Amino acid sequence: MGLVRVTLALAVLLSHLPIMEFKFISGALAVQSFFIVSGFYMALVLEGKYKDARLFYSNRLLRLFPTYFLCCILAALTTWVFMASPTASPEIFATIFSDPLTAAIMVFENIFLVGQELLFWFTVGPDGALRIDTDGVVPDETTLLGWQGLLVPQSWSLSMELMFYALAPWLARAGWKWIAAIALLSIALRLAGAFLPIDYLLWQGRFFPTALFLFLLGMLAHKALPLAARLPRWTGWIVNALLLAFLILHPMLQEALSIEPVRGRWIVYAVVAAAIPFVFATFKDFAWDRWIGDLSYPIYLTQLMTIGLVLTYEPPFAAAVAILGTIALSALVLVLVEHPLDRWRQQRVRRARPEAVAAPSGASPAPL
Repeated sequence: MGLVRVTLALAVLLSHLPIMEFKFISGALAVQSFFIVSGFYMALVLEGKYKDARLFYSNRLLRLFPTYFLCCILAALTTWVFMASPTASPEIFATIFSDPLTAAIMVFENIFLVGQELLFWFTVGPDGALRIDTDGVVPDETTLLGWQGLLVPQSWSLSMELMFYALAPWLARAGWKWIAAIALLSIALRLAGAFLPIDYLLWQGRFFPTALFLFLLGMLAHKALPLAARLPRWTGWIVNALLLAFLILHPMLQEALSIEPVRGRWIVYAVVAAAIPFVFATFKDFAWDRWIGDLSYPIYLTQLMTIGLVLTYEPPFAAAVAILGTIALSALVLVLVEHPLDRWRQQRVRRARPEAVAAPSGASPAPL
């Protein structure tokens, strides 16, 4: 799954890089695909690795927050020292933090993550006060959005991950019928947004109940893993190649086949959910694939910093510098921060359950 995960992370990077003409699948669809992959991996580890919910929760937090806090520090340097944030500036932060209530909310959100996606539902007035706005506006010279008070704005998806993790141990025990039923309810709620006076992209993309079904699709896909494991290994290689081609060439395929965007989203969900059991069954024992996949989380969190520096200082071959710079920084974070912490987390699992076998690391922008 490593090549798939890093391709999705690069898709988000390319979607945020305006100087790059060639794009993979859209950033929004890449993040939603990550949610499906995350659901698959959480079902996997809760079945075979974690029997203690407290250990599961603590290891989840240890996996997410150290790298996130490091990226917050780097983002602060990018904003206040290099003046190169692509989404904010010292002046924007000064406006947002001028209101005591808004400042308290932003401190909480930047530290604890939960609820960050809801900041997309708010604009910020000249006095720094948050005002709800369900029109899905985009920031400009006169309009600030609540999420611009985040040091790492793309971490909103980690808030969704955390809420899913809170439910995951119960869902893993609930059985596929309950999972399917809850997924259908989530889809129904998502579709109901078309009849509400709310921007539909905001409703379906920045509201956990309407995104929950994506995680659940991944959990249901996990049920197909025994079937995938019985097939010849070459099956997984073919499925992996087709899935990578689908993700990389998605904009061209959608245009060539005249696929309407709404229908196209559901096709992506179905393709990713159907493919991941077969890809995982083939690549789960390949350390090189796992290492590549582990880059996905730091790539996801560091991309806006490198993009901001490149857009500000305009080096030669700027697009290549942004992409390769993000990958190089991510590899450094992986080797110096994530892998040492991962070894400690695996030790905690082995102490709790000596018979447990370490599962493959990495799942999504919030890896295992």
